[in-house]
Formats: sequence, C-alpha cells, structure tokens
Amino acid sequence: MSLETSFIELPRLETERLILRQITDSTDDGRDSLEFINDYSVYRYWGTYDEAGDEKGHRKPKRKIKLDYHYRTTMKEFRAKRELSWLMVLKHSGKVIGEVVLYDFKLKKQADIGYRVNKNYWGQGFATEACKAVIEFAFKDLGLSRIQIRCFKDNTGSVRVAEKLGFKKEGFIRMGALINVITDYYIYGLLSDEYRG
Repeated sequence: MSLETSFIELPRLETERLILRQITDSTDDGRDSLEFINDYSVYRYWGTYDEAGDEKGHRKPKRKIKLDYHYRTTMKEFRAKRELSWLMVLKHSGKVIGEVVLYDFKLKKQADIGYRVNKNYWGQGFATEACKAVIEFAFKDLGLSRIQIRCFKDNTGSVRVAEKLGFKKEGFIRMGALINVITDYYIYGLLSDEYRG
C-alpha cells in the first residue's frame, strides 16, 4: 500500500487489545474523543496551546467544542493529505481511548508520529501498543525510512513511550517551534533498518 492509497482509504490496523481505525461522524466517536481532546492534561502537550503565552495564570482555556469537532478537523487534514490519524478503540468495549497520528511527511520518506490517550487509560501501555502497529505499517507498507517524535521537555510520559519504542534521542531544541508553540523539546528518531518489530 502506498502513501497515496492510504490517503484514499485509511487502513484498519489491529493489535492485541486495540482496533486502530479512522474516525467516523458517529456520536460515540465524537463523545469519546472529546474526553481526551478537551482535557488539559492531554492537550497541553499537543502543540496547539501556548501555555507560556497564557496571561490567565496557565489555566485551561475555555472553549466550546461541538460533538463533531474532532471528526471535522481530523478529516480536513486527511483530505488535504497532511495527516493519517487512527483512533485507538478498545476491542472489548468499542470505546475510543486515544489516537495515533502520522504527520509532517517529507519526501515520502519521513514522518512524525504523535499520540494522545485519555488519562483514565494512562500507564497501561496503550500508546506503545498502538504506535508499534502504526510504525510497522509506516516502514513496511508506506516505505518510510525515518519516523521521528518531537516531545515537550517536561512530557515524561511521551519520553518513556519513545524510549520503549526503540527511538534514539537525537537532540534537544531550545525554544523551538513545535506545531503552534514555542517551547523546549526533544527529538527522537527511528530508522527503518533499526526497527525490530
């Protein structure tokens, strides 16, 4: 499967505990997604909220998010061929608990991977499990030669996931741009010939 084909129909992936699939406009997907995209402890590290620029004492910004918000924004990026985004769905219950995203594709050989998980499911290995499936797909099916993770310096959970996945710490960026935020962050990289599955 090529990158172009994946942007026509996102492939469904499966792990021991999870189904990884494209978001739908169903009420269940919307409701479950809002639990993590609207949670400050999760979205503060997504690169869209500038905590340093928050003049209100670093409080969670008030925002009204509609039920279909995540579907609309995810599909907009998918149709523009900028992001491949999989929901993490628990096999035993069908509940959406997070997502994994491949984005910032370069020369059809490199991409970044990002992940976020509902905080009620932190510490149970779901991010690592989901990312393994997406990384394998990216190297074997899409033919990528490099995947990288950029994570906030103080995001210790993301650092642990990167290290468990076998990524190598390649650098520390001081006050660099990470999506829409200026912050200190680490860069981790994994090459296809280093991947052990």
